[in-house]
Amino acid sequence: MSTERTISRRNVTRAMAWSVPVVAAAVALPHATASTACAVAVPSWSGWSSGNTGTFTAGTCGKPQPESNGMWWQWCDASTTSNFTLSKCATVSMVAGKTYSITFTTQANRANPLPDSPANLVLTIGGTQVWGGYTVGSTGASGNPGGTNVHQLTTSGNGSNFTDQTWTVFYTAPTTGDVLICYNWTAYQRTSANGSASTDDIGTSLPVINCT
Repeated sequence: MSTERTISRRNVTRAMAWSVPVVAAAVALPHATASTACAVAVPSWSGWSSGNTGTFTAGTCGKPQPESNGMWWQWCDASTTSNFTLSKCATVSMVAGKTYSITFTTQANRANPLPDSPANLVLTIGGTQVWGGYTVGSTGASGNPGGTNVHQLTTSGNGSNFTDQTWTVFYTAPTTGDVLICYNWTAYQRTSANGSASTDDIGTSLPVINCT
């Protein structure tokens, strides 16, 4: 699941605890420009809760995150017995009826060694999926999560690894107050069908949230 760039990062594992969201609605556009009419305070990564389900392969999770460029990666290889999902969530404050732009940048990396199994990253706001990104492994297995605004991420299989892709989701708040925003990564179980050697990696920046 790692290239030469990532092998040295995968020697530390972390314990995590996670939260579950509620309900929302949105539309996403790739490479859209966010408004700067007003900014919503987003906690730094240290203020995001963390949790995981499933199992991963020991020694594959990399050094502590985020990286120096501010991007958080899910490096862990899923085990041969289950998918592995990592969730990071934060609370932000919104006003009912206002539409917000949520802009963030992703990168993805086709894993090494091959064959690699796919992975995905899903953004939820208030418990509803508003964006999804996924990879396709070397066996052709897809990490497509389905649902709203889903996009295949660029890896060496369809372009190049570590390519910046910037996305903007437009979200209209249904109520005034706190809302939970979550990034949820899933690394697919390593099987002969999915790719048995490693799992693809996906990283993301913190979101920038503004009124439109």
